[in-house]
Amino acid sequence: MKNFFKATVCVAALAATSAMAGSFPFPQNMKSPNGYTIPFADTDMIKDHYNKWKAAWYDANQGWILAPEGTCSTVSEAIAYGMLITVYMDDQTVFEKLYGTWKSNGGNGGGMNWRVGCNGGSGSASDADFDAALALVMASKQWNSTSYLDDAKKIISWIASNDINNNQIKPGSQWNDAFNPSYATTANFALFQKVAGGSWNNVISQAYTDLNACQNGTSGLVPDWCSWGSHQPTKTSAAVAQDEEAGFYDDAARTPWRMAWAYYWYGDTKAQAFNKKVANWVIPATHTASGINSGYLVDGTPVKTEKRGFASSTFSGGVGLATSSVNSDEAKAYMETVYNFLSKKTSCKQASGCGEGSNTGEKYYPSTLNILYLLLMTGNMPNLYDMTGFTKFTPDPSLATSVSSAEGEQQASRDSTVGISGFWNWGAYHDKLGIGTVMSPDSGTSPLYKRDCEITADASMEIGPEPEWTAEAAAAGTLKYPSAGIAMSFLSNDKKGVDFTKLGVKSVRVTMKASGPIRMAVLNEKTKEAGAEPGVFVPNSTDYKATTYDLTPEECGFKGFTDPDAKYAGGLLDWVDYNNAPFGQEILTAVTGLKWEVKEATGGVGTLSIKAVEFLDASGNVIDPVLITGITVPATQCGSGTDAFVFRSLAPSAKVIASGSQIQVLGAKVGSDYAVFNMQGKVVKAGKISGATQGISVANRGTFLVRVDGKIHSVTVK
Repeated sequence: MKNFFKATVCVAALAATSAMAGSFPFPQNMKSPNGYTIPFADTDMIKDHYNKWKAAWYDANQGWILAPEGTCSTVSEAIAYGMLITVYMDDQTVFEKLYGTWKSNGGNGGGMNWRVGCNGGSGSASDADFDAALALVMASKQWNSTSYLDDAKKIISWIASNDINNNQIKPGSQWNDAFNPSYATTANFALFQKVAGGSWNNVISQAYTDLNACQNGTSGLVPDWCSWGSHQPTKTSAAVAQDEEAGFYDDAARTPWRMAWAYYWYGDTKAQAFNKKVANWVIPATHTASGINSGYLVDGTPVKTEKRGFASSTFSGGVGLATSSVNSDEAKAYMETVYNFLSKKTSCKQASGCGEGSNTGEKYYPSTLNILYLLLMTGNMPNLYDMTGFTKFTPDPSLATSVSSAEGEQQASRDSTVGISGFWNWGAYHDKLGIGTVMSPDSGTSPLYKRDCEITADASMEIGPEPEWTAEAAAAGTLKYPSAGIAMSFLSNDKKGVDFTKLGVKSVRVTMKASGPIRMAVLNEKTKEAGAEPGVFVPNSTDYKATTYDLTPEECGFKGFTDPDAKYAGGLLDWVDYNNAPFGQEILTAVTGLKWEVKEATGGVGTLSIKAVEFLDASGNVIDPVLITGITVPATQCGSGTDAFVFRSLAPSAKVIASGSQIQVLGAKVGSDYAVFNMQGKVVKAGKISGATQGISVANRGTFLVRVDGKIHSVTVK
């Protein structure tokens, strides 16, 4: 992006041609040969994002995408982005208008003037040139036009002479004061090599040399601008963040997206290696995409100013896409949070006054990137020039992480003869505010399940987004915060604590597997506000994994909970009043138990299964749980002998099936409650079981969740 105050005003002129149906209509739904393609995307949501974006930022009269803010100008970056988006949305009418603007403002066979309208300027921005050329190549295949391909080849030739200097990427045709890592569009260059030949492979090689020299070894982040000599963070006249220390801001946020693009299309291992470094930092540092801040120093320190202390599509999508290049369950789970975050962010209704009053939403830059990110990660931005390796698929909503019932036999609540690692007092909880929370097992029941002579604590839960805090809403008492999780208390009196300092407890080791944003917190007598307890996000894993957390007091929490990127040490959440929070040393004198809950500002799904919870002394020895609970829970969970006992299970599990337009519940306990939820978490039917077979009529077809006898069942009415 260029400094928005360079002189010279230009006026756009264009001519539209009649549109034709594309060869690759939206949605393309083509799984990339490399990287993780979201297999359950809602393409209607993407289309809705596009329509809102077009209504706000597309000026049909001038053929502009209004940018950077307001309504008096456009920039070449916005035109090129618009051309990319409209190719894949199969909107040739808008594409032609935008391309007309490109050609009539210096870009007829070359790069467009970087800004047109108020504060306009001459000279091109290289990244825009790269994207416009790629968009034309894609357009030649989408609408079967050799003229688009011919034009693309002319621009590619022009770029080679004007935007590249000795294989290095200039920031623009008239500038070469520093290297912009986000301009290293290596997927574009690989395409240019195939389309036009030349020395683009050398440009790619040099791009990675410069990228790697600029990349921070701790975080994997790069600055907006890198000096050519030392490759250290610097600022130029084109830097957007002129009033801030050089760092990872709005330009650089696009770099992992560029690398993901190169890996999706070409399996570029150097792009993958770049993104692995970012992913290795961002997953443990932020836990979910909504935890990505809108600006960092290159070492990963978040810049928590009023200008940057929030989450946006620019950063949550751009940085989050690094995880698409990593083949691991943890990375895939993180990518789901990226998709979830972007799906909930949309453009303002109109450009004028965007972000003011009722005109809420994201501005030009984040709302444009939102669509580009979504297209790429959902298989709707394939390489139309060469579809080798791309495979057609149908998005399947059932593949998304969702609430599901645990396997095994659910145990009776508060049964002191059944437990995990000697701890018996377990319970599930969730809000009943009607704000989209769904959970299995049901609130108030036991999360303990028996499988193959073993007891585990299992839960699957989904929460809706947290409300936006305002003083008015707080005063009116209308803020409703979602919650769902399981808790383990030491004593029968859940509010009574145990003095860990007298028992010599130094750490806790938890063996569990989890998916999604699951936070473990220490319940205690000293923390007065529910939800303000110190805690830590647990690692995601598909196999049981033992993790030890150091309970050495640190400020208002514990050393093992400290997140270096958080506002407070010790695992205290950012919103908690630090001055009124108890210190970790105080908490240790009155610990009542532990809890695990799904925690995601934009809403999300989490699952967990806990196999063991062990408190350790300074030597790493397990402290006898009887010293904590005062109750002996049989160590042997089934079998024969003096330690054997009979499992106390709940009533027989009901069966839920679809029959025509009805849902039928078979074998549920008469008089028990049932509730039917749609996939948005809204209750559509509720009542009591009146017989051995309970018919429930639903108005629409689709997939529903039925809660009965404390369990969640999924059923599809066709």
